[in-house]
Amino acid sequence: MSLALALACLVAGCATPMAETAPSLAGAWRLVETRQRLADGSVRSDPDLGAHPGGYMIYDEAGVMCTMFSDTDRPRWGAGGPSEADLRRVVDNTVAYCARYEVDAARGVIVFHLEEGNSPNSMGATRERRFELVGDRLILHPNPLPAGVTDWTIHLRRVRR
Repeated sequence: MSLALALACLVAGCATPMAETAPSLAGAWRLVETRQRLADGSVRSDPDLGAHPGGYMIYDEAGVMCTMFSDTDRPRWGAGGPSEADLRRVVDNTVAYCARYEVDAARGVIVFHLEEGNSPNSMGATRERRFELVGDRLILHPNPLPAGVTDWTIHLRRVRR
């Protein structure tokens, strides 16, 4: 960019063509899988969500998102309703939260400001997730990592009609 154009943009307050723009996450994303690499090199699914996790992350253009993930292998409840163990599994094997979010493309992170969720301890917390966005695939890298885990990825695919 020429010096004259740069000065004109500075005075006018326009963005430079080199400014990094945040990718759009708006829409629904289906959970495909989770992977945790352990210190010994082995790989497992997130133990809370099991081998066949399911759910969605939904982002809107206004910067609000919601997540609902669960273990799809949980047994169905009996005719009399859920047992105490069934209810415990709902708490232990479900991730649900809503947040305001922003994409920091320069740092390659999504910043989540948690507002609602199934854990009262998370309300008001801010979390950053490194991300990779390639076409219709979104990979998130949660942190902090659980003990013994060296890498953790959440794989999602954009929902299309």
